[in-house]
Amino acid sequence: KLIFGEDKELLKHLNLNFTSLVGGKENHLETFYYVQIKSVIVGGEVLNIPEETWNLSTEGVGGTIIDSGTTLSYFAEPAYEIIKQAFVNKVKRYPILDDFPILKPCYNVSGVEKLELPSFGIVFGDGAIWTFPVENYFIKLEPEDIVCLAILGTPHSAMSIIGNYQQQNFHILYDTKRSRLGFAPRRCADA
Repeated sequence: KLIFGEDKELLKHLNLNFTSLVGGKENHLETFYYVQIKSVIVGGEVLNIPEETWNLSTEGVGGTIIDSGTTLSYFAEPAYEIIKQAFVNKVKRYPILDDFPILKPCYNVSGVEKLELPSFGIVFGDGAIWTFPVENYFIKLEPEDIVCLAILGTPHSAMSIIGNYQQQNFHILYDTKRSRLGFAPRRCADA
């Protein structure tokens, strides 16, 4: 559902969290909504990703945007490799599959009733934390009984993108007057 204008019900949501939009009107790429990532958490561990990986340069290069028109999330190197490796290091109970050309890592989960995968979250520069349910960062491929990390990499100097797969089942509030992005969990099928 798409709502224009103020949504009083959403503003009362108990789990509504905000982070600042960065960049602003002086940026020549003002069509994007930039956020400042500070770090990423996998399985409760804050990953050691160089801070400059997330920064938007004065020339408008790099940074992180939230984009409903991009399917998956893309993280600039070295963030992507560090995130991917963190999952490989933490997921030991399912066999890893190496024959998928794009999505990695992938795991064989045939016969598994309840998936147990590490948590995933983004910590923003202002301290806000966006924690995702597992179905927002792992894609289940059926009938193969395979799950794959739903995050891809981009070159070091490229922008990172929080795509719509990660935004599913969240209210997303673009508050341009206050220059902030709001997010709150919501089962969209129930709306």
